[in-house]
Amino acid sequence: MKGKEVVIRDFIYLDWERVRSFSAQLLKGVPQDTLLDTGHELGAEGQVEAGLPWLLKGHGGADYRYFRAQSETRSLHHHVYTLFEEELDKNSLVTSIDDAFDFDRWTEDFFHDGQFVRTTGTVRLIDYSWISTMLEALPKMMSAAEHAQSLALKQKKESGLITEEQYRHGSRELQKTGKEIKDLGIHKITELIKQLYGDVVRLKLLPSREHPNKAFAASADPKSFHDTTAALSQKYGYEIDAGWVALGQINMSRDVADPQPIPIGNKMEDSFELVALGINNLIRFASAVRFPAVSLTPISIYRTC
Repeated sequence: MKGKEVVIRDFIYLDWERVRSFSAQLLKGVPQDTLLDTGHELGAEGQVEAGLPWLLKGHGGADYRYFRAQSETRSLHHHVYTLFEEELDKNSLVTSIDDAFDFDRWTEDFFHDGQFVRTTGTVRLIDYSWISTMLEALPKMMSAAEHAQSLALKQKKESGLITEEQYRHGSRELQKTGKEIKDLGIHKITELIKQLYGDVVRLKLLPSREHPNKAFAASADPKSFHDTTAALSQKYGYEIDAGWVALGQINMSRDVADPQPIPIGNKMEDSFELVALGINNLIRFASAVRFPAVSLTPISIYRTC
């Protein structure tokens, strides 16, 4: 990425289990993250050999009993990830795509399933679960706002700032707005959102604003974010154009227009499979990625310091 320059990464998202699996293969083994207790009992003069063989080897009387286990575990994750990404670069196993990329190369043949891609650019985070919660709270928020505006109208009327007719007109408008909110059927909308997207956070990664249709789309595990997506939204909004880096793997398979059941002689299961294929077609119609957008499994998102 930056040659031999030191890169300090501030992680926003990290899929540790995936990193751990890849690192075990690339690095010929990975330290076990066994630091889940409140502290260690290794002794002041001992060397840490089991579990953290080459990262936390104690010398000179270091007392590892006083390490904070959870923070040490996360720092271990970050160190191993750094080694993992460096190894990808060393073995030319990752494709970098940013605004300097030649987008004439962005073709279906350029990408393949499982390909490692590192992209820098705009990141859009959409947590539909959080949005659903906010939508469900909308009627109550509007009701509170309506009550406050109604009190303000009443005070204006009593102070002689508005006429009785103006007061009635304002009250009718408030009631109309409240009815429109109720008629939206928010409960049905939020139920559909939850069924389509579940608890995942949807990511859209745009390497270049000059090519808005050439983007990566991904579904991320909320548990792998270092901050909650609600906190990130409060800091940045839904769209973050701060040069964040994302590493992931391409998801790409042959597009079968009309998949058919694979019969196994069990008529009941074959019938259920037909129903499942029909439901899958509906789900893909609602949420599948179509080229030139490309589906991605996210491994990390970070900013460099």
